[in-house]
Amino acid sequence: MRAPRHKTFAYDSLRCLCKGLVTCPNAKIYHLPLMSTNLVPLQQPIRFILKCPEEGVICPITQESITDLSNIQDLPFDLENPDRIAMRLACQHEFSAFWLIFNWVHNNNVSCPLCRAGPHDSRLDTVRMPHHIRVSIQRHMSKLMPLKTLDGLECTDRICAVRRVIETIAGNSFMDHFQDQRVDDFIDRMQCTYIGVKSTGERIMSLSQTISRELFTRFVCWVRCDPVKYKSNFIHLDMNQHPDDFTAFIPLSMALEMLDHVMAVMYGLSLSTRYDRKAREYIYTVFSLD
Repeated sequence: MRAPRHKTFAYDSLRCLCKGLVTCPNAKIYHLPLMSTNLVPLQQPIRFILKCPEEGVICPITQESITDLSNIQDLPFDLENPDRIAMRLACQHEFSAFWLIFNWVHNNNVSCPLCRAGPHDSRLDTVRMPHHIRVSIQRHMSKLMPLKTLDGLECTDRICAVRRVIETIAGNSFMDHFQDQRVDDFIDRMQCTYIGVKSTGERIMSLSQTISRELFTRFVCWVRCDPVKYKSNFIHLDMNQHPDDFTAFIPLSMALEMLDHVMAVMYGLSLSTRYDRKAREYIYTVFSLD
């Protein structure tokens, strides 16, 4: 039985990069996490050589010299070696590190812009990327594709905004004690019922339409406090949609993902489950990410 295509490419590219590393002084093999186009995290990352650019080498994306530091946005790619700003792929094509990563994120692939070599059906997993790289990329993308202005949704008090999101999902006293909660607690609080999905025929536990709209409104208000830092790449909601037009039912699983996301971003905490043998049910509890 043959290995999956993305694994085969990973092994072949690593061999090519190891050979190329011999001719690249002051360089190292770097990697970034991948996920499939179906948003499933992949075990094998994308690997490349991160190096100091040679004088006069032109980035095919910007058509400017890679040594021009004005191409670097906000932070260097490698914090320990800020002069390593060039990326050489296994196909031997070389680019500005920032602009190649931006190209991949923008186009949802990890192919060489020149020869199209690269793992197919894959994209960067931006959630698992180093924080300084992710924020730099998202900040630049927000300049090109700013969120639309929605009347009445601007909120500058991020503490107030995040508290409203958390209280909608977990209750008014949750922030004071971070008490454990049962699944039934969430179901009762957010008036959850089973909603049928016409395309698949399955039934999904979802918030009521009223609570769904309320949570959507509050989540959007919080994200707009800092769209670069607070945006989630795994909660698929249209942040440009006005709440008056929001008629969807938010699944309970998504609501819990939203709670986990805002707590991780704002407080370094995460929502996890444990099994209560005495009650014979799963309990949601909070723990620190540190």
